[in-house]
Amino acid sequence: MEKIKFYLRWWFDYKLPFYVEREFDSSIVDTNLIAVLVGARRAGKSTLFYQLINSYKEKIPATNILYVNYEDDRLAPLEGKELSGLLNVFRQNYTYDENYPIYLFLDEIQNLPGWDKTVRRLYDTENVKIFITGSNSKLLSREISTALRGRTLSSKVNPLSFTEYLKFTNIPVPDLNDLRYSGQKDKIIFSFDKYLKYGGFPEVVRAENEQLQERILHEYMNTIFYSDIIERYEIRQFKVMDIYLKMLCRQTGSLFSFGKMQNLLKSLGFKVSKNTLIEYLSYMEEAFFGKSIMIFSYSIKDQLQYPRKFYLVDTGLFTATTFIKERDYGRLLENLVFNTLHSRYDTIAYWKDKRGYEVDFVLPDLLHTEGAFPLIQVCYDMKDEKTRKREIDNLVTAAKYFKVKTGLIITRDSWDEVVIDGIEIIEKPYFAWCSEETK
Repeated sequence: MEKIKFYLRWWFDYKLPFYVEREFDSSIVDTNLIAVLVGARRAGKSTLFYQLINSYKEKIPATNILYVNYEDDRLAPLEGKELSGLLNVFRQNYTYDENYPIYLFLDEIQNLPGWDKTVRRLYDTENVKIFITGSNSKLLSREISTALRGRTLSSKVNPLSFTEYLKFTNIPVPDLNDLRYSGQKDKIIFSFDKYLKYGGFPEVVRAENEQLQERILHEYMNTIFYSDIIERYEIRQFKVMDIYLKMLCRQTGSLFSFGKMQNLLKSLGFKVSKNTLIEYLSYMEEAFFGKSIMIFSYSIKDQLQYPRKFYLVDTGLFTATTFIKERDYGRLLENLVFNTLHSRYDTIAYWKDKRGYEVDFVLPDLLHTEGAFPLIQVCYDMKDEKTRKREIDNLVTAAKYFKVKTGLIITRDSWDEVVIDGIEIIEKPYFAWCSEETK
């Protein structure tokens, strides 16, 4: 147990590194369950640990807080006792306040043999509050939940929101809804355009220039592809998965069907079943590479048969996989809107009727909520009158179908309000809207 004693001595002398505070789900602080941080690779799960630790240090004695990173070479080789003996070594060598639980922050827990049985025992028998993270390539969030049998509450850690991005780049965060007539608006839009293209992975945001940002994004893409997908699921049809993933990236925000994907791959000389493509898509989603949504329908059959839409966990991954054309900025903006919604709502769909009217996002949970916006359309630029009419007509038609009185259009940089057939259509920029959604 000497290496545990040494590690604890290091921990209580350790000064946490500088970090910019993140937005997070406060329910993981309030719950008595085991808090599990899940999310995209390099999104900042370990850094959020530091933030939580500092917040607890303001409320309880620091000696009640233990942090262990099971990727630390000072604990190698891991034998399985590095957690089961942790509290014994701690109590034998340190004093703490027994009026409070012992807070255990366990990083990269998947590296520890038999971790699940030990965590379950500690949770069931000790006065502890437990936080854990696991690497995407070695331990899925659903596997953590299964191993700990209903004792967990998971919280998603996403790449930076736009307001977090402004903090990371040392730009004072204004009241974004007051920017319409502000001289600061141009500066915010300049920052937003960079955020739209390169995304919100913290390390990418901190990079010195765009060339370095693109190199880091390419590294992330390769790591997610090889470690979190190919190796994790032992995929033999390597080339099929590579082409399939790139096709989904290219079609971000557009409708796709497994049948058409299958035919396209067949035309390129690859034989693959639709069931395999469905399975491969689930692997991408489990690795937090992206997420697909279905059509809104009360029929399960329609949900399964109609095309889906796919969105990346971060818009920077689009930049890493394809050349960006002018029209692609609309795709990226739609992807940003989806990610913001997905951080708050579990159920998101798109809507399309037989006449071709279509709305990008439907939030079923808000359809009967007064004052909410359950129907959201995304349009990068509303200056063209034909575009404006099309987008508004789509929303009005959907609003009548769902019997709601409001619709929202999110743009790059425009505000407006109109009332058509008793339906109020609000138009506002993403940077103003997202500040409301992340509060």
